[in-house]
Amino acid sequence: MAGLICLAVGAIMLFQNAPAPYHTSKPLVITIAVVLGGIWAFAVGKAWSVRHKPVEVSPEMIAGAVGEVRRDGLVFVNGELWQARTTGGEQLRPGERVRVESLDGLVLTVRPEGT
Repeated sequence: MAGLICLAVGAIMLFQNAPAPYHTSKPLVITIAVVLGGIWAFAVGKAWSVRHKPVEVSPEMIAGAVGEVRRDGLVFVNGELWQARTTGGEQLRPGERVRVESLDGLVLTVRPEGT
């Protein structure tokens, strides 16, 4: 924020004694500084709130979610890769859609979505 203030003051002072075509508009410089400061404050505020938001993964929230099988027994669910196993011991094929039945530690129990 101090950088924007310095930028505005510097822009006003830089051309203060310049000839007529090189004058700066003080209201314009101040408006640009205020708008940029507001955008910066909004972005920092949003980043701060997201950073301090609690994690929202729990067995109750992930059970019933639909995911996609990736490689080596990994399933992509809710934007995360999880280790997975099937209820009946079937082989998981990449690209297959599965539904999460339960969460045991960090391993999901899944079944193919069609069944």
